[in-house]
Formats: sequence, structure tokens, C-alpha cells
Amino acid sequence: GKVLEDVTKVKDNAPVGEAYTTEEKSFDGYHFVGMDKTSDSANGKVTEGDKHVIYVYEKDITPEVKKGNVDVTYVTEDGKVLEATTDVVKDGEVGTEYTTEKKNFDGYSFSRMGEFSAEATGQVEEGTKHVVYVYTKNNTPQPEPNKPGVPAPSEKPETPQPEPNKPGVPAPSEKPEAPQPEPNKPEVPTTPETPAVPQEEKTTTDTPVKTSTSKVNAEKVTVNKATVLPQTGDKKENNSSVMGLVSLGLAGLLGLGIKRKEEKDNH
Repeated sequence: GKVLEDVTKVKDNAPVGEAYTTEEKSFDGYHFVGMDKTSDSANGKVTEGDKHVIYVYEKDITPEVKKGNVDVTYVTEDGKVLEATTDVVKDGEVGTEYTTEKKNFDGYSFSRMGEFSAEATGQVEEGTKHVVYVYTKNNTPQPEPNKPGVPAPSEKPETPQPEPNKPGVPAPSEKPEAPQPEPNKPEVPTTPETPAVPQEEKTTTDTPVKTSTSKVNAEKVTVNKATVLPQTGDKKENNSSVMGLVSLGLAGLLGLGIKRKEEKDNH
């Protein structure tokens, strides 16, 4: 009953018997199906009264277009979202081609497609397809265990310890002892040799012989200065000993001289 075009007059106050014509028209979304049951003929002659020509149309049946959606998500194995879900196709007709691609994320590597993920590339279907890319975190390289004799990068090399002291070798941390001078040994005073007794000269003359007293008096006795001991407190005592020895020597010489004189006098 929807009117597609308002009623229009084909003939107005025309004489009876005059011919008239009408025609089918086109309307978007509709198609002609026939004349209405109450309609006069589309073409004819005017008669007394009014004639009504009615064209009936039916709405076109447009097939329903099925649509679907596709989105993509990038996550890690433990569920961390690396990139929020984005639409790849929105309200696309079923059968339309779609594509997705892997992306690069610092510190992560692509591992697999999600367990319930749609194909990375395919066709739109009714409903919504979810494409899920799963990534694994890259492993940080661990330092190799320390090798003997090679210090770890984070450790300071140990200071080498000195070896135990060997006999006769002073330790590095010790200063070698300075040699101590040996204590001075007192020198033994040299006993002056007894002056040789002059031999009596034999003579046949009556020339008086001088006594040896003068010789004794004239001879000098040398005192060895070396008999004085260095760095000792016995200097005075040593001098006394030397003088005593000199006195004994002189007394002996004098005694010998007197004895010889007496012997000569006796002769």
C-alpha cells in the first residue's frame, strides 16, 4: 500500500470514447509485478465517470551481505601485552582477504602463534577473528665461570702473598740486620827484646876498658806505642807495665856492667 508516486490525471473531462494510455515506470528497489485487481486497463477509452489505473510494485529482495572482523594482538609467553589489540578488518564482507605480520620488539623474539589464534593470513569470516603473536624474552648471556688463575671481571686480583722465609734469606718485609762490629780484643803488649849483652873484648894491652855503664846509659830503649790498647780503659796500666819492663832491662844491664868490672879488677 505504499504510494511510490502520487496519483496523476491521464484525461480530465475528456469526451467518452476518447482513447487513453498509461505506462509502467521504474522505481529504485522495486520491480513491477502486475496491475492491481481493482485497476482499470492500462490502455483503453474514456467512459462516463472515472477510471483508475493502478500499477503494483514489489520491493526488490537484496541478498544480505555477511560481514566479519579481524584483529591482531602481540603478547609474551607470560601474558604481557607488547602492543595493544588493533583492528585489521572492521565490518568486512565475508570472503575478503586479510593479512597480518610479525613485528620486532627490543629484548624479545617471536616464538609462535597463540594457541587459539586465527591464521596470520586468510579470509574474513562471520564474527571476529583474533590473530595472536607470542614472543619470548631474550636470554641475557651469563659470564663463564672463573678459570683458575684468571680473576673474575667484577673482582680485584688478589695481591700475591710472599713465600715463607727460607733459611738465610730475610723476609721481604724485614730489613736485613746490619753486621755488628766484633768487640775489640785487647792486644797483648809486645815484650821488648832484652838488649844483647855486649861481648867483652879481650885485649893484651893495659888500655883501660870503659865500663859498659856508659854503653848502657847511651843505649836507647824504644817503647812500642802499639802496646797501648785502643778503646780500653787499660792505657795507664799498660804504660806502667812497659815502664816496668824498661826499668828491669836497665837494671840488668847495669848489674852485668858492674860484675864485669869487678872481674877485671880481680885480674
